[in-house]
Amino acid sequence: MTLLLLYAILSTAFWYLGSRAQITRAIWSRYPRWLARWADCPACTGFWYGAAAAIAIGWRENLSFMGLASDAIETPVIAGLCMIVCVPLLGGLMQRALWEAGSAIDVDPEREQSSQTDGES
Repeated sequence: MTLLLLYAILSTAFWYLGSRAQITRAIWSRYPRWLARWADCPACTGFWYGAAAAIAIGWRENLSFMGLASDAIETPVIAGLCMIVCVPLLGGLMQRALWEAGSAIDVDPEREQSSQTDGES
């Protein structure tokens, strides 16, 4: 279960960095259209990032995934299939949290001031 969570967090982080994060905007804003569509899909990228994580971490560290041997050929496929579900869920949760956190950059001082004075009257 811990490895499933690790793969899900890593895959979601890679999806976010590859298609949404401001720090990597210089890279993902230059994607060709076909790659941008693929990178925007958390389920599509989740499969490949999950499979890559199972290969890079599972095979290298000899960690079994949900009872499957780390060196079994089906392990990366099963990990990828799990990430098709996990990455959109975690990505949606993360997007919601970022939306709720707001941004200091987009604050409109006039609107904020009027909302403060409305409460005083």
